[in-house]
Amino acid sequence: MEGFHRTANEPMFSFNILQHNVVAVRGEEARKVFFDRRDLSFTEGYRLLFGGGPNAKDVAEDVTDINDQAQISVFGRRLSSILRMDRLTALTPLFMSDLERNMSKWGPSGKFDPFDDIYSMVFQLTVRAAACREIADSIEDCKRMEKLYWQVEKGSTPTSVLLPWFPSPARRLKTKATTEIYYWFDAIIKARKEENRREEDTLHVRKKPRGKFAPVLMDMGDSTADIIQFVLRTLFAGIVNSGLMSAWIFIFLDQEPQWKTKVVAELKSLLDKYSPASHQYSPAAERFSNIPPEAWEGEMPVLEAKLPERNHSSLIRRVIKGDLDLGGKKIPNGSFLVYLITETHNNPDIYLDPAKFNPGRFSEGQDKSQYHGFLGWGVGRHPCLGRRFAQYEIKAICAVFLSQYHYEVVNSKGVRPDPSTIVPDRNNLYQPLGSSKR
Repeated sequence: MEGFHRTANEPMFSFNILQHNVVAVRGEEARKVFFDRRDLSFTEGYRLLFGGGPNAKDVAEDVTDINDQAQISVFGRRLSSILRMDRLTALTPLFMSDLERNMSKWGPSGKFDPFDDIYSMVFQLTVRAAACREIADSIEDCKRMEKLYWQVEKGSTPTSVLLPWFPSPARRLKTKATTEIYYWFDAIIKARKEENRREEDTLHVRKKPRGKFAPVLMDMGDSTADIIQFVLRTLFAGIVNSGLMSAWIFIFLDQEPQWKTKVVAELKSLLDKYSPASHQYSPAAERFSNIPPEAWEGEMPVLEAKLPERNHSSLIRRVIKGDLDLGGKKIPNGSFLVYLITETHNNPDIYLDPAKFNPGRFSEGQDKSQYHGFLGWGVGRHPCLGRRFAQYEIKAICAVFLSQYHYEVVNSKGVRPDPSTIVPDRNNLYQPLGSSKR
């Protein structure tokens, strides 16, 4: 935001990264262009300037090479098939069991770091939904996969993004971790084929209510390289934002006890409805397994209102079909557009007291005061394809935790801090500090 502070009356400013022209934009007109235009490339923007997840092409050459829109279309169809409501219903008992196993290590009392432990839970659930049972059924294998994940994430340094050809230590570590992930999945796929074994997971098939199996990846005829590429993209698209939101929700609920009370009451109401008194002595995971995904999606308005509050990131597009006019200024073809979500979500002209944790602002309609006034789950041509599952897993983590524990936030000295001092640092990724050393 510093660049906009220096150009207070301008809707954009530009700078160069090596040979690339980057234009940061803001304002309502910019949102209309950025999110609605067909001639801005989503994948080209992230491919060169984001440097995010692993690419199976670093290991295998037979990954299908298709254009921008085809990539999005194929990925969307595959993702929709694994995040259908009937599949989430079938997986719910496993999700809840996964959460209970992860939380059981804490015992009845103690301390935990939400930016470490909560990330691990998000990772576990994402592997369960988007990968394979061979890994998801083992906490140890999930931790191994998580370690590789963070090695790839931390391989995206400024040097590796700006100079992708330079063999820096971070770049080599990222390639090594990607290779290990690739051959891990490759071995699992080969074993299934050799054993003629089918599982109800993303790699293979999912069972329909009448006992029929609907094809997912292997049964769709996807090559091993394409299967692994899809799984890698899904894992790396679904971890960081969900982990960040899940961790901050607990911190802000502790700051605003009236909201915590409302959330706990909402959860109790759901349990009373779907897992009544006769089940009250059952484990929490078992009781929450009785709540259908439709209820998680449509009957938790209080908890759902918390999710948009901590959804912040930056978004990138590339101009690929000729020069672009924005606000009477020409942006050259090939330029990268950057839009910082905080420019909208922290805008006092849209949200009153935007820095304050206030989920009620959305029921008050503050986000409707401007075009695309809320961006957290994607808008326009690029809505978040994984929104349903992301909201589901965050709600599930909150539900299982709040049903079993009373908690308060403390600092590194074990002292409860003044809530006014707990302000997110927008320049901090809040990733597990020790993850690269595990």
